[in-house]
Order: sequence, then C-alpha cells, then structure tokens
Amino acid sequence: MLKMKKILSALIVVAIVGAVSCKSDEKTTAKQPTMSASIDSMSYAYGMELGRMLMDIDSMLNIDMVCMGISDMYKATPKLSLDEARFAMLKYKHYDNYERVQRYEKKFLADLRAKDRNYFATNSGLTYKIAKMGDTKRVPRTPKDTVQIMYRVLDGNRVVDTTYYRNDTLRLANGDMPKGLQEAARLVGRGGHVEAWLPSSLAFGSVGCDSLGVKPNTMLYYELKLIEVEK
Repeated sequence: MLKMKKILSALIVVAIVGAVSCKSDEKTTAKQPTMSASIDSMSYAYGMELGRMLMDIDSMLNIDMVCMGISDMYKATPKLSLDEARFAMLKYKHYDNYERVQRYEKKFLADLRAKDRNYFATNSGLTYKIAKMGDTKRVPRTPKDTVQIMYRVLDGNRVVDTTYYRNDTLRLANGDMPKGLQEAARLVGRGGHVEAWLPSSLAFGSVGCDSLGVKPNTMLYYELKLIEVEK
C-alpha cells in the first residue's frame, strides 16, 4: 500500500509541476518539444526520473497510458478517481500480474526440467535437483527446529545473498526460511545438498523482501547445504 501511495504521489507531483508533456500518436505529425529554457530541461529531467522509477517498478507498463494519465492529471481531467486508480493498481498487482507471473514461472520451470532431467518438481511447484542425499531421518519438521545451513540465492544472475563468500554457516529457525527452502531441506536431510528453484509463491510472494532487495513476485534459485538439524 505504501509503494502504491508513492506511485500515485509521484504521478500527481510530476503532473502538477509540468514535468512531462505526453501526447498519444496522432495521424498528423506532432511537433517535437525543444529544451530552449531551463524549465524545459528540468521538466525533461523529471520525466526521465519518473520513467526510471516506473521501469524499476514494472517494465510491462503501457507507457502511452502512463503519459495519458499524467497529461489528464495536469489538465485536471482524470478519467479515474483516486479510489478507482487505487483499485486498478491493487487488481493488477494481486490478480492480473500474479497470473502473468505464474504462467511465466510454470513455463520456465517446465522448460528447465525438459532440458535437465535431473530436475524434479513437487506438488507445490518447487523444482529441485539433489546434488547429495543426506540423512532423511534428520530433517526439519516444525517451525521451531533449528537448522544450520550454507547457501547461495540468486535472482537471475544477481547474487542476492550467500554464506560462501564468508566461508561460514547460518543458524536459524526452520520457520524463518521461505516455504520453498523448508521443503527443499526436508527432501535431503542433514548433510544433504540441493539446488532448488522457488516460484515466487514459495519464496517471498507478492511482498518481496526489502532487506535482500528482492522485488515482489520474484522466483529465486537456491543452492542449499543442510549442515545440521536440531530439534
């Protein structure tokens, strides 16, 4: 909700300041704006910053509709009320975008399993490959069980977090790990080593993780070594 309010505020502020002047494509050739004064350069700079912010939020946005929204707000003729705009954002984030993300994740993981037959899928959607089987009699079963792990987590090619650089282990409650990682740990047991792809629903979901820089609806890759399990 806080991020949504920031987006709305940014759009309104940019529109009022006159940061961006956007027009839809017309049959007649539109005259290109020129930066003949400092206010023009500043306005363009605001537009660049808004574009960068929106690309960071969602690169799938329809830029023509974004421009229309800014232009309409600047002219005080918005086609949606603020409540309607909030509803549209919530619907897209929690329903439309979620379904699109799910379709992408399912296809990606299906293609991965087709290319590498050592990968398998669980009913939850976790896709995993066991590098080393551990003691399956010593697995974390409850949220209060303590696990000692070495791990590496990737978002695409970006290393989100790892213990390997520190050559160290991490001790934490089983319940503090993402659901998909808990499931992966149960598959191999103490001493096991597993590679796992966590769909966003098994990672940090639609909330994401600010401390790790993980955006909402992000699928993650984990390499996990389960060193110890304590009841």
